[in-house]
Amino acid sequence: KTPEEMAKLGEEDPRWIVSDRPDGTNINGWHWEETNKMTFCKDYFESQLNTEQNVSFGEKWFRLVSETFGNKSNVVRKFSISNASVEGECSVSTRKKGKKFGVFDLKVTMQYEVEVECMVKTKKKKKKEEENVDGLDGEEEEEEKEEEETKACAVKGEISLKEFSSLNEAEEYEWTTKTTGGEEEAKAIVKTWFTRPVLEKMFAETLETFVEKMNEFCAE
Repeated sequence: KTPEEMAKLGEEDPRWIVSDRPDGTNINGWHWEETNKMTFCKDYFESQLNTEQNVSFGEKWFRLVSETFGNKSNVVRKFSISNASVEGECSVSTRKKGKKFGVFDLKVTMQYEVEVECMVKTKKKKKKEEENVDGLDGEEEEEEKEEEETKACAVKGEISLKEFSSLNEAEEYEWTTKTTGGEEEAKAIVKTWFTRPVLEKMFAETLETFVEKMNEFCAE
């Protein structure tokens, strides 16, 4: 067409314009839509990653920790997880022809508390009586001896999961842990617990169920 035959600015044919319907209906899924799922996401992890609310999760954690790490010297008396928080993005997108898929990229952080029986070494002073050369009672002296005893030790810490994304495989997730308070004896014990295989085993069901629920949203 010549420039004269082409439409001028402001003289478009209304049929050319794809506009939103007044009633908001997305006919034939023509427009892309995105539904924010962060509220569901936060509610899910806050309830699931809480050993008081989710009793079966708490029992599973305690059983694994006790069986894997507990022994005569380190009896696990308490293990709890709470205060889970979630950051990131989570949504269900609808593309042309109604095709849906879930997208998420999350960081999940939770707090833990442990109480374990520790074998600790203590130094105690004991009186020692010495006899003098004449066979008479001598002066009492104190000597220091090192003894082992059982003590209930507590520690608090944080478990963090990063790179939990719809684009990543489980082996790409990043796990980190740190202690935030407690007794040194307990810290030394707990540091050996949180290996990647243990964390993957304990959180696998929770993460897999989350993915399943996202897939259910896509099937609606």
